Amino acid sequence: MTTTDVHVHRDPPAVAGSRDRMGVVLLIVADIAFVLCLMFTYLYLRFLNVNGLWLPEEITPAPSGLTWLTVVVLFIGAVVFAWGARGLRGGRPGSLRIASWIAVIAAVVALVIQFEQLTGFDFAKQENGRYISAYSSSMVALAGANLFHIILTVFISIGIVNRARMGKYEDPESWQPRIATYWWTWVVVSSVLVGLMTTFLVTTPSPPSMG
Repeated sequence: MTTTDVHVHRDPPAVAGSRDRMGVVLLIVADIAFVLCLMFTYLYLRFLNVNGLWLPEEITPAPSGLTWLTVVVLFIGAVVFAWGARGLRGGRPGSLRIASWIAVIAAVVALVIQFEQLTGFDFAKQENGRYISAYSSSMVALAGANLFHIILTVFISIGIVNRARMGKYEDPESWQPRIATYWWTWVVVSSVLVGLMTTFLVTTPSPPSMG
C-alpha cells in the first residue's frame, strides 16, 4: 500500500484578503456603472420625449416625500456604521458591534419605506400591462434598483453584526467593515443623486418628438 502526500496550496492571509477586497471593490464599481446607466436612461428619455409620452397629462408625478425619507434613514445608518468602523480602527471593537446593530435597524426601516414607495406607485398602464409613460417605467426601475441596494445593505450589515458578535473583528486592521462602509456610502450617494434627479428633473423641457 502506497501513501501519496497531498499538498494544498493556500495563499497567505494578506494576499487572500487583498484579492477579496479587490473583488468587492470591483462589484461596487460595476454597480455604480449600472446605476449611472439607469440615470442616463431617465435623463435621455426625459429630453427625447418621444410622441410626448415622457409625462402625459393623465400621469401624476410621484411625490418625493418617501424618497427623501429613505435617504435620511440611510444617511443615519451610514454615519453610525462609519462611526463604528472608525472605532474599530481605533481599537474599540465594541463600538462596531453597537453601530452595526443600529445600521441593520436603519437599513430595515429604509427597506420598508422603499418597498412602500415602489408598491404605492399608481401609474396608468396599457392593456398589455406596460406603463403608458416613459417616466413611469423609469421611476419603477430606479425605485427597484434602490430596493435591491437596500436588501444587499441589510444582508451585509447582518453579516457584520454576526461576525462582530463572534469576535471576528478584534483586529483594528480588519478589512470587511471598511469595505462595508464603502458600500453604505455608495448606497447613500446613489439615493441622493436619484432623489435630486427625480425631484427636480421631472417635467421635460423638450417638445414632443416623433419616434
